[in-house]
Amino acid sequence: MIGVADFPPYSIVEGDKFSGAEVDIVRESLTIAGYQVEFTSYPYGRLPISFRQKQIDGAIVTLKNFKDIEVFYSDIVLPEYQTVAIHLNKTGLDISTINDLQDKSILAHQRASLFYGDDYKRIALSNKEKSLYQETSKQQSQILMLFKERVDVIVLAHEIFNYFKARTEYKNSDTEYVVSKIFGEKFGFYNVFWDREVCDGFNRGLYIIKENGTYDRIVSQYLESQEPNPHQERFRDLE
Repeated sequence: MIGVADFPPYSIVEGDKFSGAEVDIVRESLTIAGYQVEFTSYPYGRLPISFRQKQIDGAIVTLKNFKDIEVFYSDIVLPEYQTVAIHLNKTGLDISTINDLQDKSILAHQRASLFYGDDYKRIALSNKEKSLYQETSKQQSQILMLFKERVDVIVLAHEIFNYFKARTEYKNSDTEYVVSKIFGEKFGFYNVFWDREVCDGFNRGLYIIKENGTYDRIVSQYLESQEPNPHQERFRDLE
């Protein structure tokens, strides 16, 4: 049993149906390795707890943060996550570094304060004391809150922003926004397993689907169709 959190377009949970780039890659890789794959869903914050309690055999989309127990991490599945800070161009904000988030109203993805270093954690705590910082597991709400001008900045993966924006009334909006790459370059997540044999089997299957074209087909289906409108989007890279 593999644990999944709703994290489109990487993992998409619709009732008892599971899809998404990571989910399909896991399903194909483990099937090739000879395993019958079943998925179960948890809230994003609950998934690592459920894994620790051995309620599931593995979990997808995780960092290497189970440091006090013996577990086995897969190869990186999709090195495609680019965390960014996004604000509306008309606000005139200058977000060039993480420190520029100080005293801005921010809506970040769930558990963001644990991922991006001491400076971000300090700012998150400081802003929260002023009611200027929140985190949410409902990432579509981040896009809505930004374009409705309820917050100054949202923090999330650029790919997830594109995915959800394309599913809101702001899909074809003329409103310009600025994407600040203040968190560094793209990074990837791993899958984590209790059983080394299962982990090794997954890695073998992953190699095979990369060779036979299945991997590229899945990536194209879920990620390459989420291209943003170039007339709306501006970039500010990490300085």
